[in-house]
Amino acid sequence: MKSLQLPEVTRRVFLNRTLQALGAAAAMPLVAACSRREPPPTEVTGAPAVQPPSLEFLNADEYITLDAASDTLIPQGGAFEMGAREAGLAKRIDSYLPAMDPGVSTGFRGALAFLEQQAPEMAGKAAPFSALSEEDRTAVLDAMLQAGGLPASIFLALKYVCMQHFYTMDKTWQYTGYDGPMLLEGAQ
Repeated sequence: MKSLQLPEVTRRVFLNRTLQALGAAAAMPLVAACSRREPPPTEVTGAPAVQPPSLEFLNADEYITLDAASDTLIPQGGAFEMGAREAGLAKRIDSYLPAMDPGVSTGFRGALAFLEQQAPEMAGKAAPFSALSEEDRTAVLDAMLQAGGLPASIFLALKYVCMQHFYTMDKTWQYTGYDGPMLLEGAQ
């Protein structure tokens, strides 16, 4: 009997394909939902106004959602003195997205659309995610994790991306006790 050789799946391939699938699954119902949805209220309930910098991949609305999510996951004065917003985490993630596989980047956009438009309803919130207070945004993220399935997968993928990019920033190393890469003598 001939044995079937399956291709080796690396962690990178797994994450790549997972983000592609999550983004596609999250984006499908949004097309219909956005066409029926009333425009969001103009008054922001708890989030400070964020002015997007010059962006490389995300549009302004996606950037604002990512900034609100990363600020909720890594708040200033939380585990570290510096938070995601102060570190410029959303801008850093935006700068890496064009270099990623197009399916992953598109999936990331779909995940942000789900977070902004559909996830708040899971926690009983009527406003878009980026317009919520930090307390309400935390409740939405908790509801996504508790829901399991696609919402939990989107939450975990978003958390992974935020943490990965935050902890690899030079300016955050001092809070972890990491002194930076070791250079061999004469390698400078």
